[in-house]
Amino acid sequence: MEIQWYPGHMAKANRELKAILPLLDIIIEVTDARIPQSGRNPDLINLIRNKPRILLLNKVDLADPNATNQWVDHYRAVGEKVLPFDGRTGKMLPALADLIEQVGRETLAPKAVWRLGVVGIPNCGKSSILNRLAGRSAAPVGERPGVTRGRQWVKRGRWEILDTPGLLWPKIGDVETGLKLALVGAIKPENLEPEELALTLLGWLQENYPDRIQNYYGIAGPELAGDAYSLLVAIGRQRGCLRRGGEVDLRRTAELIGNDFRQGKLGAITLETTNVSPVLP
Repeated sequence: MEIQWYPGHMAKANRELKAILPLLDIIIEVTDARIPQSGRNPDLINLIRNKPRILLLNKVDLADPNATNQWVDHYRAVGEKVLPFDGRTGKMLPALADLIEQVGRETLAPKAVWRLGVVGIPNCGKSSILNRLAGRSAAPVGERPGVTRGRQWVKRGRWEILDTPGLLWPKIGDVETGLKLALVGAIKPENLEPEELALTLLGWLQENYPDRIQNYYGIAGPELAGDAYSLLVAIGRQRGCLRRGGEVDLRRTAELIGNDFRQGKLGAITLETTNVSPVLP
């Protein structure tokens, strides 16, 4: 199945990136730490070509720290300059600043100003990172994809930093990737059936994080060990998502589960392992 998301808008974003690439010295690519592979636009490597690049696994506060460490090791093993990052708190900002300086010294000719471009798919936290780099609230930050609409340069010391609209590829041929993008909010979850999203998430949690289901929803035993559909029904009943007559409202239950995940209520969760083909630098 091929999924299309706003192809006109995304083609425009790609054209804009091509237009500003000659102005940039270092690319800061941002991906969501919950989907460290699926959250990377596969077209980006071809677009930026040989520009120096730093990869940030952002939103680490929502991701499984063990999985994040494995992904960092995985990307470093294939030659990426990569850091875990929390744009919400800016905890790793000194390490990012050091890495920018290191990459600049190793790859750029001496110059007074380095121009940095912050790129990534929608809702991965690009604007939060720009704000951290700038040391002030310089760009709009939102919980929905598509908040950043235009081009914004921000200056700090020897850096000039550019925030860009989200670069989501117009066609997603891999359904699993589309589901993961919707689960973390990179594309609007309502673009897919909420029941399908919830069943995908519950199946992953049953296999990898069954304790999260038990701790948050209070469901254990046969209901936890059963199939994902039965678990969806059990959560709906437990949370009172019922229609008149006592039937479980599956859509309402699915939307509840999706919101719980995106808000971090289920705990720190990563939706993919390092057993995937890397995006090579």
